[in-house]
Amino acid sequence: MWSRTLPSFNVRTPMAIALMLTAACSVLVIAAGSADAQQRGRGRAVGPPPVTLVDIQLVPINERVAAVGSGRARRQVTIASRHAGVVEKVLFEGGTMVEANQALVQLHAETEKIAVETAEAQRSQAADAVERLKQLSEGVVTRVARAEAETALKVADAALRRAREELDRLTIRAPFAGIIGLTTLQIGDYIGVGTSIATLDDRTSLLVEFTVPESVAPLIKKGLPLRASLVTRSGEVYDGSIEAVGTRIDPDTRTLAVRGEVPNPTLTLIPGSTFSISVRLPGQDAPLVPGLAVQWDRRGAFVWRLTPANAVERVDIAIVSRNGDRVMVDAALKAGDKVIHEGGDQLRPGQTVKPQGS
Repeated sequence: MWSRTLPSFNVRTPMAIALMLTAACSVLVIAAGSADAQQRGRGRAVGPPPVTLVDIQLVPINERVAAVGSGRARRQVTIASRHAGVVEKVLFEGGTMVEANQALVQLHAETEKIAVETAEAQRSQAADAVERLKQLSEGVVTRVARAEAETALKVADAALRRAREELDRLTIRAPFAGIIGLTTLQIGDYIGVGTSIATLDDRTSLLVEFTVPESVAPLIKKGLPLRASLVTRSGEVYDGSIEAVGTRIDPDTRTLAVRGEVPNPTLTLIPGSTFSISVRLPGQDAPLVPGLAVQWDRRGAFVWRLTPANAVERVDIAIVSRNGDRVMVDAALKAGDKVIHEGGDQLRPGQTVKPQGS
């Protein structure tokens, strides 16, 4: 038996051959298209990128200082007796409005009334003696007798004033108009000198004591406006002003004492209430830029400023505060400078741009 080995052939089907020819044609077409595109790109120059601009405005930096303070009446006093005695009348009702010099408490004053009547009689007698001496001729009455009579009249006047003052001391009066506090006095009570009768508050305005940090102490001035709101009713806001400023920084707390005044014409605010205080401090002017104008890189925040040649230059900034989409910055910018608002993402220093308006 014998066998013959047939030669080996690489046989491809007609379908495979067609696919290979199609792929080759595609490669040739893509290569040709890329070459044409590169050729067109070399023949056409790329223009400056379009950007929008915004003018820089300078606005004052208004820093607010927040504090908490306690309110007290504009004028307040604890009314006390200047004389010991028995209470004869209580002439007020606690929690009501009283007028200046209004009688509040009457002490038993029968003895003092008798003293006034006696002094009035003595004064009348002395005055009559002077009048009789004036009617007599110069030769009958000596100058010494007339002088003694006039002196006696002056002594009687002084005694009468003293008696009336002692009587008046037994009537306790309001030193100024305000709201009188509650009292426990009753008719027949005995009180001594200095015994407290009631409190009296002039609540037409309230004084609020608070402190501010040492860092802002130089900016606190008398007359600066403030806003006060009750801690228990934060929705109610009252406008006032700084009435007085302390003269020394507390060495322990490093704070400055401040007194504000809040008008209270309706008498709704009560002394002793706790207030939340906000004071807006005057500051220097600072540039205001849109938030979209601020760019960031490894060196920090900056904006692009447009030069007269329509090129951009970098201006480093430090953000002071934000108000919505506006940013107050500390930067070497002046009013009227134009900065890139939109389109500054891919710019480089010195690049020419095409402004499109604000």
